[in-house]
Amino acid sequence: MLKRLKKIAALALAAAMALSLAACGSAEDKKITLHFTHTQSPGSISDLTAMEFKRLVEEKSGGRINVEVYSNCGLSGGDLTQAISLVQSGNIDIHSCAPPNIANFDKRFYAFWLPFLFPTEEDLLTFCHSEKVFNEVNTWCNEMEMVMLGINNAGSRQISNSKMEITKPEDLKGMNIRVPSANIFITLYRDYFGANPTAMDFSEVYTSLQQKTIDGQENPIAVFDSSKFAEVQQYVTLWDGVRDTTIWVMSQKTADKLSEEDRALVQECATEALDWGNDYLADNESQIIEKLREGGTTITELTEEQKADFQETCAGIYDEYAAEVGQDVIDLFTGGYKE
Repeated sequence: MLKRLKKIAALALAAAMALSLAACGSAEDKKITLHFTHTQSPGSISDLTAMEFKRLVEEKSGGRINVEVYSNCGLSGGDLTQAISLVQSGNIDIHSCAPPNIANFDKRFYAFWLPFLFPTEEDLLTFCHSEKVFNEVNTWCNEMEMVMLGINNAGSRQISNSKMEITKPEDLKGMNIRVPSANIFITLYRDYFGANPTAMDFSEVYTSLQQKTIDGQENPIAVFDSSKFAEVQQYVTLWDGVRDTTIWVMSQKTADKLSEEDRALVQECATEALDWGNDYLADNESQIIEKLREGGTTITELTEEQKADFQETCAGIYDEYAAEVGQDVIDLFTGGYKE
């Protein structure tokens, strides 16, 4: 009941805020407020990157454009799917999330979470900066009344749990693992690893781990750290199975209200902020891992042979999801972006 009331309150707030851009107008002498939401906690990499975007926009516009940042899907009551609906309706101006959060509206977005898609972090960054990928994924967004501002590296989604070190696929059998509300992760953990995946909103994960409702979760190590999961999770396995990304989408309604100059400014600042996020992650991820080790978290880094065991175990998911996302999309994501 409390969760439902929070969502109702958040939706009412989002609807009220949608009036701010229209009320302020887009003339050069008018102030504009952009409402930016993301899925993670305050102080997370998503939050820091959003705050860098806010700094850039407000600085380059001379304070004429203000950006208000809301963490934990604050304008949709923590609901990841509802956040996308609010972007489509113009009640959220810009939203930052994992691309498959949009898969309920277009299954092609599942492709971002195919396991072992990018062999190295360099491959992932090449993918993020690919004009071919930008144009393709932006077309998907346009079909849903959204504009893509860019994609960046969110870090590999590593597995944590409170029971044991995980070194092989069989270790996951029967383990209750929280996954996002995306069918591809349920398929991966249930059908290929034999775990019991539980879909839930990110805002509920810490409490569920603390109360032992679930045994573990999977997220980039920076998210694990900023969410203080080390307080309730003993073991982290670095398997690099899913190299995650973050996508920024802007409401088409918001884009249409902005002048050509302001839209270009927003795009420029988004590109700079996303690159800033890439650099921040590269500079800090190893330090985060070392800090967790020193704090008592058991960090298990898999060998290439152990990773290959996981990759072989779940290889069949590509054929299974070719029908969902299209072989052309899989071809683009597995190397076509380099052409």
